[in-house]
Parts: sequence; C-alpha cells; structure tokens
Amino acid sequence: VNLVLPRGIRPWRWTETMAGRRFLPKLGFVPCSIIAGIVFLVIVALAQAIAETHPDAVSDRHHGDEFLSRRAHETGYRRSGSRDRTHHGGLFGLNLDGEEEEDLKPRRARAGDEEVEEVEVVEEIVEVEEDDDEGSDGGEETDARASRGSVTATRAARDDRFDEFPASLAPLGGDSPGGDSPGPSCDAGDFIEHAEFWGDVVVDGTQNLKTSASTCCEACAKIRSCRIWVWNPDTKQCWLKADERERPEPVAEGASVAWTSGVLPPRKGPTVKYALAKDVADPTPPPKCLHTVLTSSGNAYMNWQTRIMYQTYLKHAAEPGSVMKAFTRILHRGKDDELMMEVPTMRFDPNQGKCDTWCDYPVADRSLAVAQWSQTTDSMRCSHVMMVETDYIYVKSPSPHILMPPGKAIGFEYSYIYPQDLNMKRVYEEYMREHADELGRSEWKREKFALPRTGNAPSCLNVEDLRRVAPLWAEFVARTEKPEEVRKALGWLRDMYAYDAAALAVGVEHVVAPTPRTPLMAQPPADENIGDAFLLHYTWGPEIYDGKDEKLWVFDKRSYGGGQYQRGPYQLSKIPDPPRWDPAAGLQLQDFFQPRTLSESKLELIRLMIDEFNEAVGKLPRIPKGHKTLEEAQAMAA
Repeated sequence: VNLVLPRGIRPWRWTETMAGRRFLPKLGFVPCSIIAGIVFLVIVALAQAIAETHPDAVSDRHHGDEFLSRRAHETGYRRSGSRDRTHHGGLFGLNLDGEEEEDLKPRRARAGDEEVEEVEVVEEIVEVEEDDDEGSDGGEETDARASRGSVTATRAARDDRFDEFPASLAPLGGDSPGGDSPGPSCDAGDFIEHAEFWGDVVVDGTQNLKTSASTCCEACAKIRSCRIWVWNPDTKQCWLKADERERPEPVAEGASVAWTSGVLPPRKGPTVKYALAKDVADPTPPPKCLHTVLTSSGNAYMNWQTRIMYQTYLKHAAEPGSVMKAFTRILHRGKDDELMMEVPTMRFDPNQGKCDTWCDYPVADRSLAVAQWSQTTDSMRCSHVMMVETDYIYVKSPSPHILMPPGKAIGFEYSYIYPQDLNMKRVYEEYMREHADELGRSEWKREKFALPRTGNAPSCLNVEDLRRVAPLWAEFVARTEKPEEVRKALGWLRDMYAYDAAALAVGVEHVVAPTPRTPLMAQPPADENIGDAFLLHYTWGPEIYDGKDEKLWVFDKRSYGGGQYQRGPYQLSKIPDPPRWDPAAGLQLQDFFQPRTLSESKLELIRLMIDEFNEAVGKLPRIPKGHKTLEEAQAMAA
C-alpha cells in the first residue's frame, strides 16, 4: 500500500523512481495489517447493510405486519446468492384437520399435506346504517350477536349475488365466539407468592388491573399465547406473558418480592375446527367465479386496512356481471378480534403464539393458515382464488380472463425476486431430492431452476392448484427459517420465495408482468397509470411538492391514524384531496422517485386511490359491527 506523506514520517521508507524523485512511502508489515483490517471491516459493514434492506421493502407492503420504517421501505438493496451451505431445517408440526403435533415440534410434511395463510374467523355480521361522511358510532345499532357463519337477512336481501356470510365460515362445535376450547383452570394452590417471572409481554399490566390473583390467572387462561401471569397486590397490575420454555423459572423470589405469579401449561390442540372438503359426499365442481382471500394476523394496524379493503370489495363485487362472488379473511391468531362480525373471517391457530401481540416475522404463519383454509368447505365456493393483502384497494371488478385453466396462474412481477437465488435453490433441491417422486416430478433435475418473479399476493389461481401449492408453501417457509444463514439471506422475502418454490415444485406456471401490462395491480405513484389493473396498492407513501420544494400533500399508511402501534380499533378519517393538476405548478414527488416530476396521469392515479379510500371510510362506523361500545371492541382488539 503506498501513501503520499511528508518527508519526516517514520517508520516508512521512501521509495524512488528511476529519475531519483522521492515518491511514495513503503509501509511496514504492522501498518499494512492495520489498514487491511480496517478496509475489511468497512467492506463487511457495507455488505451487511446492503443485505438487510430491500427495495420495495418491502415486505411491509406485502405482509403488512412487519412494521417497516418509511426509510426501510424506500431503501433498496442488491442481494446475490450466498455460497454458504444450507442445513436441513425441520417443519412446523402440521395437521390440516387442525390438530397439532406435540409441542409443534418440527417434522417433515407429506407432499399431500397443505398449509394455510393468515385468516381471521368470522362471526355474524350485523347490519348498521352507513354514514356517508366520517363514519357513525354505530354501536347501538349492533345489538344482535348471532353465531359465526349465520347470514344477515338484511345484507343478504340487499345483495343476492353471493352469500356474504355462508355457513362454511362457522366453526364446528361450541357456541363461543371463535369456537375456542376452554383454557386451563386456575387453582389457587398453584399460585406462587413472592415470586416474579419474566417473559414476552402479552398484556401490559399497567393497562390491565385485576382485583385478585385469581382474576389475573383467569385473564391469562383466556389467551392461548399466555403462559405466565404476575399480579401485584398493591398496584393491582396484572401482567400476562408468553414463554416457550417447558418449565419457566422465577427471576426473583423472597419476602421482598411483592408479586404473586403462576405458570399455566402450554395449550394443546386447535382452538377452532371447520368442516373439511374431504368429508363432503359427492362434491360438485364449484361455479366459475373468484373467491377473494385476505390474510392477516389481526393486529390493529392491519385491521384498519382490512376494513377499508373489504368495503372496496363490496362496492365492486356488486357491479353487474362481476366474477367476485366470495370473500374470506384468513386470520392466523390465537383468539378472535374486533372484526369477526364485520368481515367474513375464518381463524386458524398460529404456530407462533406470541405473534398475537408482537413477533419479528408473523408472516411465517400465513402459508400454514392458507393451506388449512384450502382444505375447508369454504374453499369450495368458487373455481378460483384471488389472494390479496390488507393494503390493497379494489377500483373495479376484474375481467373474467384472469380465471386461468388448471396449471396456470396470474401473478404480479416483483423485480427484486431473483429467479436463480442460490439460497432458495439449495432449499428447493434438497426438498425435491426427497419428494420428487411423490410429486410426480422425477424429471425435475433436467429442468432449469427458475423461480417466478412473484409472491402469493396478488395472485389468481385455480383452487385445486392452491390446494397443491399451499402445503408446499408452508413446507418451504419452515425450511427457510433454519439454518440462520438462510433465514438472514432471504430476509423478509423468504415467504415470497417459499411460495415461488412451491409453485415451481408442483408445476403451477405463473404468468407475471409489471404494470401497465399486468391485469392485477398498480402502485401509485410508482406507476404512471392503472393499465388493465383492478387493484391499487398504497404502500409507497406519496409526497407531493410544488416547484419551490414546498410540501403540499402526503399520505403514508405508516403514519395514518397516529402511527403503526395505536390501540385498535383505529379512528378512521378521510384523507385530504391531493392538489389539482396545474402544469405551471411544477408538481413533484419526494426525492426517492427519480425523476421527481409528477405527471398528470400519476396524479390522477393517486386521486383515484384516495377517492376509493375516502368513500370506504365514509361507509364505516366508528365501532366495528357487532359491538355495542368502543370499549367492547377495544377489548377484542387487545
């Protein structure tokens, strides 16, 4: 390494050119080692920074629950396949009838098994008057509470095109909301005085005051993810916590510890079951129509988006000749939430119980929930399934041309999906070596490995194809969770890569194209116009400035309603209209978009999105349907 330095510097030796001029110093071994080490650390740091962010980031947009920052969303990265060896990762214990293997230990899924994505359970919907302005209180209008799966007479009379809340949504057995099985009992003899336990917080004790240790224990018993409760007799705080260890140990004991605590056994078996398609005698082929399926973990941030999405669905499903005839929210959550009686929902137990409150990758439960749903009778309502996310908006009914024949599907092109990703290739080949014969794919080694550049949403495929793809999707999700280097290399995109690998494995070809050639979705303001799309995705958080760089308007879902971590249900409000087109105003977008110039067509696409959004908000009551008071809805949302 040569550096230009003053004459007096030591211990470096000056070298001379042939002309005799003093030129550059020659470094000794120690300085060279130090400089090389610094350069290496800088390269490693840059590589890590590049690998841990993503262009559309994007997963916040896809799966809503990741709560990525705006900066993370707008920061792109380039990722190439790693040469690290992947180790065998096990599967989540799955049983599509709803049973769980003991302690959900990893196991290999059979090729015929199917997995499911996040979906919520639906209780009966109660008709309320819809306010055309900001949304009414609506609580007093939702007095009735029918069992989930019943059909609201008024809603059914208003729309005879499809059954909004069919019996297929209803869980089997039990009259309790969600069909939840009773929790463990609270025996005072098991209470531990003067002891405190740590764990992942399920319910904040400062917001959960209880009069006694018994009532605190009972509160924990009602929540599937709760294993530990700690109660303070002085402050009455009742903290509910999750702990995946078999035998949690106290962190503090003795007379000086005020807390009384208890540890409940882990829950076994599903909290809810549904009628299965395999048990239907002499099933008839479903009608040729489109069943929209939305997945969610049920957090408050996703739920305000779900309410708006479903309203836009209802509007455009009512268009004459619409192929949209069914809607199901798949909720992967341990308990019902506040939308059970407003949005048609089926709930499935998550593998990660702590995701009911917070976890780092709730998306990992989506594929299993979708696979489980695909085995229920609810999946028999239409020939095709349209998978969507909470932050999509319908702007028209899709063309019947998207209903492709078996073996073909339509996906949305995501340019950041690398078709020859080396990490996913190793996971895929490892699986195929073990199961290719079961799939009837003995010739797979002769095929070029090329993943479709898409994800599960938005995508439209035949329901029979979904029943083949979904279980392998969940299988590949499980296999990308371990080892750690694979999980980190694929990052938030591993759920998308897992879906793509499953589609490739079973031979379901996805036709993908970007806007404006895609018939599925546009993303304002990244796209110039809507093209043939029927969905809009409000993930990019557009900001509009004038020619002097003064901000005129902004809408970002991450700050809507006060931000991502507000208490549900959110107070929905209309978004101010974007500025009118003025060619002399020099309208432009934020720096992220290059060039920044805002065209008239892009502005009109933003306006269409906001108009549909605001129209939906105007139809929604302050209190989700089925609840008498806001406090009641908040309790369900907790």
